Amino acid sequence: MLLEVKAIEAQLKQILYSCVEHVQATKAALYLSASLDLNEKKYELVTSYQYNAGDRKVVTSNDDLVDRLAVKRTPFYVNGLTADQRFAEILFRQGNDRMLAAPIFSRGRLIGFIDMRDKAGKKPFDTPDVNAAQKIVDDMIHVLAKNNLFGLAPIPLSEDQTPRVMMPTPRGVPSLSMPAAALPPPEPLRAAGVFSADATRAIEAARQFMAKRQLSRDTSTRMLSDADLDSVRVILPAVLAIPGAILGVFSAIGHVNNPQLMVARHTVNEAAIEKLQTHLEAWLKRTNATRLLMRPQITYPFGEPYEEIGPLGPTFSAHVNVFSVEGLVLTVAFDHPPDPQAQRSLKTLLRQLEQTVESTIASGRSERAIIAERLLEPDFTKYPDLAEHSREVAVIAQRFARALDLPPAQVEMIRVAALVHDVGLRLLDYQRLYRSSTLTPEEIRGLAEHPVVGAAIVEPLLGTDIAQAVLRHHERVDGKGYPSRLSGQQIPIAARIIQIADAWVAMTSRETYQTPISHEAAVKRLREGTGTQFDNALVERFLRNLTEIVS
Repeated sequence: MLLEVKAIEAQLKQILYSCVEHVQATKAALYLSASLDLNEKKYELVTSYQYNAGDRKVVTSNDDLVDRLAVKRTPFYVNGLTADQRFAEILFRQGNDRMLAAPIFSRGRLIGFIDMRDKAGKKPFDTPDVNAAQKIVDDMIHVLAKNNLFGLAPIPLSEDQTPRVMMPTPRGVPSLSMPAAALPPPEPLRAAGVFSADATRAIEAARQFMAKRQLSRDTSTRMLSDADLDSVRVILPAVLAIPGAILGVFSAIGHVNNPQLMVARHTVNEAAIEKLQTHLEAWLKRTNATRLLMRPQITYPFGEPYEEIGPLGPTFSAHVNVFSVEGLVLTVAFDHPPDPQAQRSLKTLLRQLEQTVESTIASGRSERAIIAERLLEPDFTKYPDLAEHSREVAVIAQRFARALDLPPAQVEMIRVAALVHDVGLRLLDYQRLYRSSTLTPEEIRGLAEHPVVGAAIVEPLLGTDIAQAVLRHHERVDGKGYPSRLSGQQIPIAARIIQIADAWVAMTSRETYQTPISHEAAVKRLREGTGTQFDNALVERFLRNLTEIVS
């Protein structure tokens, strides 16, 4: 163990005991980097309680748990040996069946993690436990920062120490390499002699639009459409085929008007609605979700009922997990405790409901791809170099996302976002500037507005998730990017993926640089930019799968 860490082990152990109080984990362990050089990617067990380390006293970046935390960057839990095959062996070998893990990051790099096991009372880990775990991580970071460990203390930069930022650009435009500190939040541009009046108006209009949309730090997800709700109406009556089920409710919490769709066998009276809403509000409170509910739209699939519903028995709620859509909940009430077969049927229905909504959204995404192609190369003005660059980035980003084992829907979103990541350049005097061998500082500053302009173009047509990826694809993990100087996991993973793909294409493609560099040289440059410009864990995964990504 590092001597610096050994000196504060007691403080770290005291914080780790918070896992008992706030997460109710029966055992927990803290792992930290075994070296002050975070490039070594080796993590050592520092302190623990009731934790059977076994052969896991030291783990590396090849470990499944470390890999998952480094790439996704957020706490996660696994309830049951069969819930996720990647972690089945880790749980089995240590005699556990539940795990909650939380990463600890410093300047975009994983410096350690907390591994918690088996919640008291044999209860499953849930969303409130994730939130509590993140607070414990924050306490750990505070102690490490006070002791100037792992780069958590502030690091002053002088001019000669300032890292340089690489801005990949289409063919003819030189690599825009400048000190990161030279990219402050953009100032109003002067149109005369620098940018055309049309380009200046486009920048100002884009800024105003994005400010109104409050996208500067927003990572909000897709809202449910009428088509999505129609697909739910088709499958929701299947709830009543489950033995003992007397009503089912689909709730979209936090969506427009907070819609609730209800199916029932018998007439639902006010008492039943009130009891149902009380149950759902209590369940939402436990899961830290929004509690604004509306009166449900009631449907009777078997025709107008002749009798009133009786007292509601056991009532259950569960999240409907659909990529890019949050706040979906399925609630089912029974007239008696459901037997194991009914419980299995309920889980099967939940999965079918998730697949149905996901399929409906996917059909809408195919339309987004068509729109993206039209935005990339509209009929009135064509820039073949820009279009070719964007298509190459989309291919690399799509392959990279697949190599990360992201869900198919997220892979497609990233592909579409990559297609349109540079559409903002079209409105910034691109025809005049893209063949220029020298650009003035004012012109460089103006071209740096293209993420804002692009996001303003695509948000109304392609949605917030794609607009966020476009807006953030020049942010840096060290917080010195633009337009908002976001850092680390504040930057959407789609933007971090596109940034790496964009850089690779800019360095290696004949369609972007007049003199492309070799793959070996490009690999070296990516490595040099890890932890500052690029996400370290993502670069490692990109290079590990380089052959299949760039073939």
